[in-house]
Amino acid sequence: MRDDTPLYRALNEYIGKDWSRLHMPGHKGAAIEPFGSLMAYDLTEVEGTDSLFEDDGPLKELEELFTSLYGTKGTVMSAGGSTLCIQAMLHLVAKPGGRILAGRNIHAAAVNAMALLGLEPEWVYPSRSQEERLIGRIDPREVEELLEREEQAGRLGEFCAVYVTSPDYFGVMSDIRELAAVAHRKGLPLLVDNAHGAHLCFLEGELHPTQLGADLCCDSLHKTLPALTGAALLHCMRECDLPKLKGAMSVFGSTSPNYLIMLSMDRTAGFLASEGPDELKKTVSRCDRLRKLAAQRGFVLPEFCDPMRLSLPIAGTGWSADAFRELLRRHQIMEEYLSESGCVLLFSPMSRQKDFDRVEQMLQEFVPQSQPFTAFPICPSEKVMGLREAFLAPKQTLPIEQAEGKIAAQVKITCPPGIPLIMPGERLHKYLIKILKNSGISDIDVVN
Repeated sequence: MRDDTPLYRALNEYIGKDWSRLHMPGHKGAAIEPFGSLMAYDLTEVEGTDSLFEDDGPLKELEELFTSLYGTKGTVMSAGGSTLCIQAMLHLVAKPGGRILAGRNIHAAAVNAMALLGLEPEWVYPSRSQEERLIGRIDPREVEELLEREEQAGRLGEFCAVYVTSPDYFGVMSDIRELAAVAHRKGLPLLVDNAHGAHLCFLEGELHPTQLGADLCCDSLHKTLPALTGAALLHCMRECDLPKLKGAMSVFGSTSPNYLIMLSMDRTAGFLASEGPDELKKTVSRCDRLRKLAAQRGFVLPEFCDPMRLSLPIAGTGWSADAFRELLRRHQIMEEYLSESGCVLLFSPMSRQKDFDRVEQMLQEFVPQSQPFTAFPICPSEKVMGLREAFLAPKQTLPIEQAEGKIAAQVKITCPPGIPLIMPGERLHKYLIKILKNSGISDIDVVN
């Protein structure tokens, strides 16, 4: 890994001068366990360490390095995860009374940001087959048809952008190139939540949204690359947005960004600029081997999937989530996600050979029993109130059993995967109550 990365160099210079730290943070760099020597690197904006939203030193140099690595017009850093990047993206395109055409498998962070910004979503539901058994792709044809209808009705000018998530939590990737073409034909930018795909730029072929026509895109470095939780990037491919990136980030971001998170981004940049691409290719090759074995063992895998993720549909195999969890634990495997519908296993270049060996051994023990499969219902919501109106309305909290027929005043999710089951402004019908209860949700805020 490169040791000449900008922030690592600047922080080492500061530490080497043995300053009296009469500034924040209060630990003063003391080696407090279990953090040890890392505490010395937890600094703030002082001479030599730069300022994230007004950078002109090592942080600016680091962002220029990321811009070069990802091949974008401009890339800026977030120590507040992809949530901050999503907020900034939507802020950049927002206009009074604006609407966003969005995939319904959107993360809750985007819904909350829309509510705060006064943006109204128009939903496109993911399509999927019985064979995929996982949340599916956003169909460009449906997006185009919806925009055509709105154009014919004289409402296309109300739209600010098209917004999709790809890969989704289960690794399913939509056709970003075609979605970008559809959006651009209608004069709209394409925004992509690529939180789960920061590594895609460094694999063979063109897989990253910025390579496929996305205008704004967020990556969570910490999900698949060696960075601390909260490390994220906002990529920009539109010249007109470049002068506004920092300002948009500062609207929602903390004025005290965590330097350890940013240092981890610096080290990740060093990794990507040296051995990272080769290590990623090795990881993909190992995942391919597991994917082939999983198919042989009876799993019906999604066709268009992140090559560094193993998503195993359980529904229809005769296995319960509890039984599959027991199988995982026997092999000392802790999954990213497990439910009655499926299991998600995340790999990275830091995954050990024994991690792959354990999954292989687990798959060898798996014996499916074919059962009829019924897909999780994807029912169009009944929207009866605007998102922001419901979000800010006077509300009360009710047990979920008493909420039937009421209007939701908050986003309700299961995390993971963080995809909203109900949005503010939607009617709580009986089937939704059942889904929420089955997801472990016991109460909800409703409009008074």
